[in-house]
Amino acid sequence: MTVLVAYATHSGATRTVAETLVETLRAEGLDPVLADVAEDPDPAGHDAAILGSAVRVESFEKSFVTWVSRHRARIDEVPVALFSCSGSAADPAKGGRQKATDDFLERTGIAPVAVKNFPGWVLMDRIPVHEQLLLKSMRTPTGDFRDLPAVAAWAREIAPGLSG
Repeated sequence: MTVLVAYATHSGATRTVAETLVETLRAEGLDPVLADVAEDPDPAGHDAAILGSAVRVESFEKSFVTWVSRHRARIDEVPVALFSCSGSAADPAKGGRQKATDDFLERTGIAPVAVKNFPGWVLMDRIPVHEQLLLKSMRTPTGDFRDLPAVAAWAREIAPGLSG
């Protein structure tokens, strides 16, 4: 069973989450295919999909939203899981919720079999200067907040649901 793992990243953290998903799904006996939406992967020919986006300023990456819109008909034909990746997801006050994810699901009407908001990183050397200034003014915590064992655990949890 082939699973498209399509993602959009800003500073690279979302790619590492997607790579961990692919590695884990492969260990679970599935045939995952990793693809950056910037390369406009075709979801046709895959039995399921895991879609993920970085979050910037409470929104999914524009390239991700555009790609999903372009391929919506095919996406609706297969089981889909959705994830986001952001530094703010590490904030315990959010309780695992992410405004960008909620807004995306409400706007698109996509009904994933699973949804997860993963902490990413806020590494100033990977962020454009104008965004660094904004993040500093907001006193945004910096660091690598990824929990790749939790990503792998989620992949193992959702693997059976991707079979339909």
